[in-house]
Amino acid sequence: MRKKAGVLLSFGLLAGALAGLTWTSSALASDAQNLAESAETLTLFEPTELYDDRYQQVGVIAPQQVHVLQTSSIRRGHGEGYRVPRYLISTWMGKAWIVPDNALRGKEEPMDTHIELSHEETLYSDPGLLSPKGKIGKQTVKAIAGWDKRYKIATPEGEGWIAPNWATVGVKLVQTEVQLTAPTKLFRVPYEDAGASVNPQLMKVTAVWRDWYRADSWLGPVWFRLHDLDAADADHRMEVGLNQRYFDGNQTRIRASAQFGPKWRDTTETIPVGFAVLFYNEKGERIGASSGATVRLKGGESSTVELTVDRDVQMFAYATVQVGMFNDQIVSAIQPDDPMALADAAYPELRLGAIQVRRDGVFSIVTGQYGSKHAGERHVKAELSFLNADGAAIAKAPLELSFDASYPGDGILQPFEAVVPEDVTNYASIALQVTDAE
Repeated sequence: MRKKAGVLLSFGLLAGALAGLTWTSSALASDAQNLAESAETLTLFEPTELYDDRYQQVGVIAPQQVHVLQTSSIRRGHGEGYRVPRYLISTWMGKAWIVPDNALRGKEEPMDTHIELSHEETLYSDPGLLSPKGKIGKQTVKAIAGWDKRYKIATPEGEGWIAPNWATVGVKLVQTEVQLTAPTKLFRVPYEDAGASVNPQLMKVTAVWRDWYRADSWLGPVWFRLHDLDAADADHRMEVGLNQRYFDGNQTRIRASAQFGPKWRDTTETIPVGFAVLFYNEKGERIGASSGATVRLKGGESSTVELTVDRDVQMFAYATVQVGMFNDQIVSAIQPDDPMALADAAYPELRLGAIQVRRDGVFSIVTGQYGSKHAGERHVKAELSFLNADGAAIAKAPLELSFDASYPGDGILQPFEAVVPEDVTNYASIALQVTDAE
């Protein structure tokens, strides 16, 4: 962080003394088109320069909380430089711009979760990271508060703040077992390859994060997941890697890799597979779906395919693959003989059935089918509640079910998928509530 030398002077003195200081166009360029109204607050942890509309420094403001009137961005540095945010605030001198080096938006928020640290971190006594109090090594720590990407953690020596460049936030400690059915890669932390693998076996799991599991091994604590790439379909016919992605302002463009799942990796023939990818956030809410694509797969080989999503899904937490065609055959999960027994008494024309639940890390993936007596276009919002033996809800999943204009009614079945960020595999019963129908 850049330190400010000297003491704070009055705004009036600074305005006169610094009147001749200006930023050159190569050092600070405006992006007026990115201007936006704001109602947020910003906490400044260090003395911060004030600038007028011509980017002349007109004063310095002491560390404090300020109200942001507008936000924009500027380009700092020579040549192309790099973009940083700027904020218009109100001072006793009037409105002024700031480009703070050490500030956080919003406020400290309580949290109750765990963080897996992949590297040694400096521990600070304050969220401004101005007073270091020691180091903390690679381990799992309990987070009791968060502020942007800084976290207050509990340690044997007391509370402190960390600001990891990358950390696994939201780890849940568990005691469970997971059966591996294929050779599985091991990682020191998620995405950091340990250079080892294990054969099919029963693994005792001590923590989960997204679709990752942690277990103890001869290497110490290691992480693994049930698929090599980022997403797989329910029957694990194929896996899709989603690492190369960017948002162009209208669409997320993904250069994906695709390969067979374990049971098909010895296949010598080339098989066409039609699929799409569904994206979810950490709450299990669906945030987008990719365009449909067809890829030709062969055992032991990976193929590249371009996908697009009409939303920004760069920061997705979980994804699933929906296979619609495999080896020129349409894939359907519909079970026409399954009783459609789940309904909301207030909306009896909609019925659900064939519900199955599988677990993938912290998430439970719920699949099933639905149908309506009414024909025509309709959009239904609903909620599934998973109940324990005492009738208490252990988790809820939002559902959005659509019928297009060609839907014939009479209970014709269509598939659905929902994701719950909890383990509901041992539910006793399910309740359906329709919340909106258009």
